[in-house]
Amino acid sequence: MSIQNLVSATLAADKQQNILAKLADIRDNLDFLVTLDADQRKTLFKASNGFRPFIEKAYSLSVAHPEIIPGFLSLEELGKDVALIESLRPIQSMVHELVKALDDTMIAANSDALRLCLDVYASVKLHRDKVPGLSTSQQELALFFQRTPRKNAATVPA
Repeated sequence: MSIQNLVSATLAADKQQNILAKLADIRDNLDFLVTLDADQRKTLFKASNGFRPFIEKAYSLSVAHPEIIPGFLSLEELGKDVALIESLRPIQSMVHELVKALDDTMIAANSDALRLCLDVYASVKLHRDKVPGLSTSQQELALFFQRTPRKNAATVPA
């Protein structure tokens, strides 16, 4: 039987606090970020990276030919949006990489811990009658493996 150990690390409390403080500082520096609810997200155009060249070209044309821009459009606001997109792109990329690494590490650490805890549970079941108090602990752990009864989909008459 091989032992799984995908990740073996600790995070000291002072390092955790330092990281959290830096993340809070980053969030403070991005004080313009918005939070959209599900309905708002549904109503917005989704300009994925496939539209990046379109946005760049249309913006370049608007700068080169401001006379064609309708009066209700703000070339200044368009410029701010385009500049913001370009400024945020490398930050978003790095944050996505960090989130993926955090997610993968959490999955690995949880998997490692669960595999080991399943071995602990097996040992508790094996020794529950030999060590005082283990029977109660085994019953508490067993609750995590109880299945809810399934409803009969259809009763077939005999």
